[in-house]
Amino acid sequence: MRFSAKLVCSMLLVVVAFFALGGSALLYGDFADRLAAAGEQEQGQHSLTCAAVESEVLALLRQGEAMDAATVNEFCARLGGAPGQVRALLPRSGSAAQPAALTQAYYSNFPAGWAGTLPGVDQAVITRAAGRVWRVYRSDLISGLTLYSAFDLTEVFTARTRSLQRFLLLEAAVLAAAAAVAAVLSHRLTRPLALLSRASGRIAAGDYALRTGVHTGDEIGALSEDFDRMAAAVQEKVAALELSVQQREDFMGAFTHELKTPMTGILGYADLLRTMQPDPEEQREAAGAIFHEAKRLEDLSGKLLKLLHLDEEALTLGPTSLDAAVAGAVRSAAPALRQNGGAEVCWTPGGLWVVGDGDLLCDLLLNLFTNAAKAGPGGRIEVRAAAEDGTVTLAVQDHGCGIPADHLDRVTEPFYMVDKSRARRQGGSGLGLALCARIAEAHGARLQFESEPGRGTTVTLALRRADPPAAPQPPGEAPAPAEQEDPPCPN
Repeated sequence: MRFSAKLVCSMLLVVVAFFALGGSALLYGDFADRLAAAGEQEQGQHSLTCAAVESEVLALLRQGEAMDAATVNEFCARLGGAPGQVRALLPRSGSAAQPAALTQAYYSNFPAGWAGTLPGVDQAVITRAAGRVWRVYRSDLISGLTLYSAFDLTEVFTARTRSLQRFLLLEAAVLAAAAAVAAVLSHRLTRPLALLSRASGRIAAGDYALRTGVHTGDEIGALSEDFDRMAAAVQEKVAALELSVQQREDFMGAFTHELKTPMTGILGYADLLRTMQPDPEEQREAAGAIFHEAKRLEDLSGKLLKLLHLDEEALTLGPTSLDAAVAGAVRSAAPALRQNGGAEVCWTPGGLWVVGDGDLLCDLLLNLFTNAAKAGPGGRIEVRAAAEDGTVTLAVQDHGCGIPADHLDRVTEPFYMVDKSRARRQGGSGLGLALCARIAEAHGARLQFESEPGRGTTVTLALRRADPPAAPQPPGEAPAPAEQEDPPCPN
């Protein structure tokens, strides 16, 4: 059974139950009130009849007349009564008079063939006789007489039956109206659930961008919002997985190509030297090519090992001179700067210290300087540092070819190259910026790129600022200014 049908049935069950209980209580309460009001009137009329009969009996006794059936029948016939009232006056026999004793009554105007119950004590009973409903009262009088008064209650019970029939008709109408209203309401209330069901089916089929957009302001609306958040999270996870798979495929393709290209050159020139007798000039050319390609493989393997090292081992960071890291990176990058038109690094020492690893920071700057030199041969590479609120913001800016905006999000992926042909001509492997990004992450920072094609690129990262370490002083000597030797960067 559908939830909407269950909801309609539940609402109808509640309506019917409470309407029936309320209507029954109202009907039977009204019936009880009418029956009690009629009982008060009947009790009074019976008491008047008892008083009148006893008055007549006392009068006969004072006059010394005999108490026979003719005499009693005569004065009972003269007595008036309420509408619907019948009476019977009998000689008392035992503790109770049976219906058959009516045949022995001095007087009776009970319906013929009376078969209803007569009370055995001074009480009132409701009984059915002659096709009608009666309430019978009994009272024992003087001179061994018993008076029975019966009052017709048929109209009271008939009115109750009519009220009950009207109530049942009304309940049927209310039930039909409630069913229609409940069906409409259940459809409106369950429509968001139907939307959620359809949306979940479409999302399961692969439409991860679908959202329900249900805003009802209640629990179903909250469920819809939670569902949309869940769908968004699923979409992000799926997108991340797809990106991861794509990056892995790109990595494997680029890695295979980066290995295949130098290996092809090495094997070709080595085979030339092995199978032929080239002249000295050709030998030098072949040996130079083998050396160049082997050096390229060495650089590739070294950077891969550094990436693995950063992923596997935790770093111990401490106060590091930023001036020393920049100076060491400039010295290590000098060959690359000369090979790319004599690019110049412009840096003004500021005496800043950061929390980090000196060798890794030097290697990060070395890769940034090398990339900047290749991007704009012969140009200026500006390095700036600014301290603010416990951080040092380091920026490296070149004025080279720049990076297109649609490539900025992927430049730190391993083996990713914006211009593959130019990068390979310049000896690039696509690992430099990936290594820089991992070094920055190890320092709790993140590389940020701002670039405009044809005008250059700026790479920025924020490092935690550190206080310079205090140099120990011999006793009795004045502290001397600390001198920091610029260590070279590791290759």
